[in-house]
Formats: sequence, C-alpha cells, structure tokens
Amino acid sequence: MSDASHQAAAASARTHWNEVYAHKPLGPHPVDHPVLVAALEHFGDVRGLRVCDLGSGTGEYALAFLRAGAKVTAIDYSQEATARLRAHALQAGLEDLTVICGDALRLAEFGPFDCVFGAMILHHLEPFEQAVVALQQALTPDGRAFFHENNAGVGRFALAFRRYLTGRLWFPKYGDDQEFPLTSDEVAKLSGAFHVRVVYPELALFRLVSHYVFRERFAPGLFAWLDRTLYRWPAWRRFSYLQYLYLLPARRA
Repeated sequence: MSDASHQAAAASARTHWNEVYAHKPLGPHPVDHPVLVAALEHFGDVRGLRVCDLGSGTGEYALAFLRAGAKVTAIDYSQEATARLRAHALQAGLEDLTVICGDALRLAEFGPFDCVFGAMILHHLEPFEQAVVALQQALTPDGRAFFHENNAGVGRFALAFRRYLTGRLWFPKYGDDQEFPLTSDEVAKLSGAFHVRVVYPELALFRLVSHYVFRERFAPGLFAWLDRTLYRWPAWRRFSYLQYLYLLPARRA
C-alpha cells in the first residue's frame, strides 16, 4: 500500500470511529465486568500505579481503573472519543486521568507505565513489529500488559464471511475496513518480546452465526449452548473469536 493509500485508509478508519464514539455512553464498566476482573487479577493492586488504557474509546475501562485507584492515561486516535472523555474528566474533577489523542505506535512517548491495558486494539496496529517495540519501551522493567483481543484462528470460513459479507446484504458490520483479527504470527511477535500467556475465556464461535447471520432471531439459546458445551473440550477453545493475552517481561518467563 502506498503512503497516500495508507493515509486515506487511516482517515477513513478515524472517521468511522469518530462516528461510533459520537453517541456512545460515558461511564465505567461495573466492577464485575469479566474483562476488567481478568485484567485486575493480572495487574494486582493498581492503587497509585500508572496504568495506560490503549485504544480507550470513551473510557469505560479507563474510568474503571481510575475507580480502582490507578493514575490513568487514556490514549485513542479518535478525536471525538478523546474530546468527550477529556470534557467528562474536567467536569468531574478527575485529576488522575490524562486523556491523549495520539498514535499507539508512539506509546513510549507517553509513558512509562506500570501496566498497559487494551481491548480490541492490537489487531488495528500496523506495522505490528513497531507496535511491539513501542509497548516494550513504554513499560517499566517490571511492567505488565493485558489485552482482550479477537482471534484469526477462528477458522477460514468465518474469516471469509467477515471479509466478504459483513456490511453487505443484511449482515451487520461493526469495525473499520482496515482491521483484521489478531493472527498467530502477531502473537508470536509479542512472544519474542514478552512472556505471553493466551487464554480463551469462553468459546465465541457459533454465537457469531447467531449474531451475524440470524440477527439473534433464530434459536440464540441453541448457539450459546453449543459454545458452552464445546468449550468443555480444550481442543475447541483455540477456535474462539475472543482471547485474553497476559504479558510479562520476558526475563520473568
């Protein structure tokens, strides 16, 4: 892709996310939100720690980490999302929340951080090798990171459906045109810089059919039951569309 094409694609993606965040409600996730619980279990006591919410959107996680006592830096490249979150922080007097409209590849410039969190952000970042280096440089020597991501290992049929049918006919589309689920090669690149543990917290596979094909109108309970039942067999778990990535410094492996 030429520089001009890359810039045009980036501008299109930014426009998409500005529209998404224009009307999204503001407020922290509840304390029992499963992704938040998993991240805090990995980070430990975050009181007084410098926590970065990378790809923060309108701040559901950033505000939750702030509530847990962290000093939070929320970073997103959407002007709409960061402007709304910044205005909320000023109005509420949230002195320990810093909001930055910036590029994730420049993460090291905004650190250092004791913890970096991201929800559905890694698969947006290109070139990925540069993102890994930026993450390394942004973390303190004992820093750790947690990412909630999608998974390209969900299967060729699902990926083909995502590429060619979402956003067409009656199939909904939620992401921008440039993003692609996190690949095993990208996880391997992370593993070259960190000790990485991958966990599939649930099987999200047949529910994709229910959601995208049938719009939850045909037996959604059946598809959910299939996912719950097949999750009992570890061999099925790697096909889940959702995964958690737990990162520690490589020297602690």
